[in-house]
Amino acid sequence: MKTEKEQIEAVRQNGYAIQFIAEPSEAVQIAAVEDDWRAIQFINNPSEAVKIATVRQDGRAIKYIDAPTEVVKLAAVQDDGRAIEYIANPTEFVKLISNRGRD
Repeated sequence: MKTEKEQIEAVRQNGYAIQFIAEPSEAVQIAAVEDDWRAIQFINNPSEAVKIATVRQDGRAIKYIDAPTEVVKLAAVQDDGRAIEYIANPTEFVKLISNRGRD
């Protein structure tokens, strides 16, 4: 098995490489979604930090995140106010922030 450092280098070159890493660490997962937010589809039970890193790459990626927390929702609409379209029952605060983040 490759070291974590080698795994991070691999996913920094191509985030989709994460699908070939058994039980990647959180650091590897974050590096993968920072390279390509769509790599989240290959991560089982992503942590809050991974979800936040994903929506910071593209706020509308929230549509691929199951049961996002308020923090993830806020990070998504801060990145792209249009992410509000993919949030079920947003709080008034999330709505307010989304209006500020509209492109």
